[in-house]
Amino acid sequence: MATPLPEPASVASDTATIVAAVRQVEPRLGESVIRTAVANTCVARTKRRRVARALESDSGLLTSGRADGPVAVDQLIHALIAIGARRLVAPRCPKCGTQEALLSEKLDGRRICQPCKIDFRANSRPCSDCGSTVNVNCRDRQGRPVCRGCRPGDGEDPVARLVDQIAPMAPGLEPEQLQAAIRASNKQPYALLKVSWEIEDRPGLLTGEGAHGSPHLMRLLIEVNKIGASGIVLPACPQCSADRPLLFKGQNGLRICRGCYDAERSQPCTGCGNDRPVVSRSDSGGALCGTCSAQDPEKFEQCVQCRRHRQVGQRTPDGPLCRACYRLPVDRCCLCGRRRPCIGASTSTPRCETCYQVKHPCYQCGRTFYPRARTPDGYLCHTCFTKDPVAYRTCIGCGESAVLWHHGLCPRCACIRRLNELLAAADGVIRPGMEAVFEALSTAEDPRSVLSWIAPRTRAASVLSQLGTDGFPVEHSTLDQYPRSKAVDYLRGVLITAGALPHRDEQMVALEQSLVEIFDDVSDADDRKLLQAFAQWDQIGRLRRRLAGRPATYNQINTIRVSVRQGARLMKWLRDHGTDLGKCSQREIDQWLSEGNSMHLHARQFVRWAVARGHVAGLIVPSPTRTNPTPPVDTEKRIELSQKLLTDATIPLDLRVAGLMVVLFAQSSTTIAKIRVNQVLQTAAGVHLAIGREPLHLPGAFGELVTQLAAERRAYSAIGRGSTSPWLFPGRHPERHLSPATLLQRLKAIGITARASQHAALRDLAAAMPESVINRLLGISISSVDRWKAGGQWAAYAAELARRGTPLRN
Repeated sequence: MATPLPEPASVASDTATIVAAVRQVEPRLGESVIRTAVANTCVARTKRRRVARALESDSGLLTSGRADGPVAVDQLIHALIAIGARRLVAPRCPKCGTQEALLSEKLDGRRICQPCKIDFRANSRPCSDCGSTVNVNCRDRQGRPVCRGCRPGDGEDPVARLVDQIAPMAPGLEPEQLQAAIRASNKQPYALLKVSWEIEDRPGLLTGEGAHGSPHLMRLLIEVNKIGASGIVLPACPQCSADRPLLFKGQNGLRICRGCYDAERSQPCTGCGNDRPVVSRSDSGGALCGTCSAQDPEKFEQCVQCRRHRQVGQRTPDGPLCRACYRLPVDRCCLCGRRRPCIGASTSTPRCETCYQVKHPCYQCGRTFYPRARTPDGYLCHTCFTKDPVAYRTCIGCGESAVLWHHGLCPRCACIRRLNELLAAADGVIRPGMEAVFEALSTAEDPRSVLSWIAPRTRAASVLSQLGTDGFPVEHSTLDQYPRSKAVDYLRGVLITAGALPHRDEQMVALEQSLVEIFDDVSDADDRKLLQAFAQWDQIGRLRRRLAGRPATYNQINTIRVSVRQGARLMKWLRDHGTDLGKCSQREIDQWLSEGNSMHLHARQFVRWAVARGHVAGLIVPSPTRTNPTPPVDTEKRIELSQKLLTDATIPLDLRVAGLMVVLFAQSSTTIAKIRVNQVLQTAAGVHLAIGREPLHLPGAFGELVTQLAAERRAYSAIGRGSTSPWLFPGRHPERHLSPATLLQRLKAIGITARASQHAALRDLAAAMPESVINRLLGISISSVDRWKAGGQWAAYAAELARRGTPLRN
C-alpha cells in the first residue's frame, strides 16, 4: 500500500478550518475522525472551500439548526451525526420542520426541503381560472398560469392540428410520416399544442422565422426537415447567419446557435486574458475559461502512483490517482464474456467500455437499448433483464431467489429493514400504535412501491420517522400540521386502512382548510365576517343537512370553494374601486362580470344569499348555465358500443363493466366509481346490483363480467389491493375508490364519451319504462326521467342549434 501523500496547502488550510470549527463544538470527536468525514463529504475542493468560508464567517451554523448556510454544511453535519456527534444540530426546514436534506431553494432567506418547495411554488401562482393551487404546472394561450383541470386543449389532438398546419408546406409527404416526425419532436401533447398555437399566431415560423419560436418549435422543424419537407425552412442564426440548430436563447430574446451563445457568455479570463466562456472561478472570484480552469494549480494533486501533480481522475482509499494512472477494475464483462476493465465491477452486471457504449436490440422486446446483460439467447434491456431468470439471486435475509433490491436483500427484506429504521426505537421495538402500520406496509403486495415511497429524503419517510417517536402522537391533528401534499394524504390513508387512525370526511376537512386561507386573504374585517357567515351557515350547513352523515364528494366541496372564493374576489374588487357590497349597484356588478371570465358567474350564490339576508338589495348575477348540452349518441352507436364491451376481451375488465353501466343503465361516473363490492348480490335468480332502492338484475354476460371484476379487481395503492378493498373500482389511495375524473378519461381512451352515451341510454330507457321503475332500479330521479321522456334535453339542444342556424346532425 502506498503511503498517503500530504494535502496541498490550500486544501490543508480549508480542512484545518473545518476541523477546528467542529472540534470547538464536539471535542469528544477525534481529529482523524473529523478529517475522514470532511474528506468523504467534501470531495471536491471547491465544496470544501465553500464549507470553510461559511464556518469562518458563522460557526454557529453547526448548532443553531438554521438553514442559512450552504448545502455542503448540511451534508457535513449529517455525516458527523452519523458517526457519533451529539451537539451538532441538523438544519430544519423553516416551513415544515423536517431535518431531512434541504435544497438551495430559499423561502424568506432560508433554504427549504423539496416538498415545501413544491408547495411554495404551487401556492405562489394560483390558477387564473379557478384559483386552485394544485397542479398549477402550465399556462394558457395568454400566458396565464392554469391548473391541470383548467388546462386548455383537452379533447383536442395536437398532432392532427400540426399535420393540418404543416401539410401544405410539405407536398409529397404522407400524413403518417408527418405524424411520426411530430411525435418524435416531443412526446407531450400539451407542448405540441403550444407549438400549434405559435404557428397559428405566426405562420412565418415555418418559412424562416423560427428564431422567434420556442425550443419545442425548433425541434419540430428539425424533425420535419429530416423527412424532406421542402416547404419548411430551417432558420439561420440571427447573429452569425450560420445554418446551425438554434437551441439557445440569446440576450435579445431570439434563438441563436451554440457559438453565439458562448460568445455572449464570454468574459475576460483572469488566467489568459482572452474573452472566453466562464467555466469556473478562482479563489479571488476571477473568471476562468475551460483551459485555464483545467490548468489551475489549485486543482492539481500529487498522484499516489506516479508522484506527479496532475488532475484527479479517481480517488481511492490510498489517495488520488491522476487520469493517466487510473484504470477501471478488471472483471468479466456480462455482455461479451471477456475479462476487461469494466464499469460497474462491484455489481452483478459488470460491462466493459466497448460494450457499455454500444446499443443492441433486446432479444425479448425487440427495442434497441444499452444492454443490461447478455444471455445465450442474446442481449437484454433493463426492463426485460429484471423479468428474466438470469437476474435472480439468493437473498441473504430470507434465502428466497429474487431480483435483489440492495445490500443483497430482496425487496421484501429491504422493505422490512427500511421500516425498522423509520418506526423502531433504539431497542428495535416498534412504537405502540404503529405496529399495524408496520404490518400493513411490510406485508404489502408490492414491496418495491413501498420502498420507493419511503425512500430517503422523501416527505413520507420524514413523517413516518417522526411518527415513530414519542413526541408526535398518531392523530389526524399531527398530520394536519404538515403542509398538505400527496405524500401526507396517502400516508393518512395508509394509517386509516391499517386502523391506526379513525375514518373522517377528508373532503370536508380540505374545504375547511381552504376556506381559512380564503378568509385570511380578505383584508376588511366586515367583509370577512360576511363571507364567513355565508360559508358556514348557508353553504356548509346546507351541505351537511343534505349529506345526513354521508361523506362529501369532490364536486360538492369544489362548488362551495369556488362560490366562496368568487365572493371574496367580488368584495375585494369592490373595495379596490372605492365601494363595498352594501353600497354597490348593478352597474358595478355588471362591470365586474364583464372584466372577468365565466368564473365570476359563480359569485351568484353569494350575491343571492346577501340579497336574501338584507345585506344588499336589487343585485342580480346570471346563472352559469350550460348553453350547449351534450347530444346523445344514436341508438345504433349505443348498440355497437355495448356489443364491443361485452365481447372484446382486449379492453380492461373494469372499463368493460364501467362502460356497460354507462351505455346500458345511464349511470354517471360518480355513481359507478362509488359502487362497493357488497352491492354485487349473487342469488339463485342470478347476479344483481344494488344501485337503487331495489336490486337491478344483470343479464347473463354482463353479470358474469361484474362477478369476475369483484373477484379480480386491482388497485395501484401499495396496500389495500385486490380482495381487501371494499370498492368495486379501487383507486390509488388505500381507502378511496377510483376518481370519477380518472374513470372518464379511461373511458374516453377506448372511444366512450360518457355523457353522450349516458344521455342516449336515459333517452331510450325513458321511452321504454315507467319513471317509477327507473327510479327504483337505477336510482335516477323521476324529474330527470320526465325531462327525457318529454324530450326536454334534446329539445333544448335542437332549439339552441336553430337559434345559431346550425343544422342538426343525424
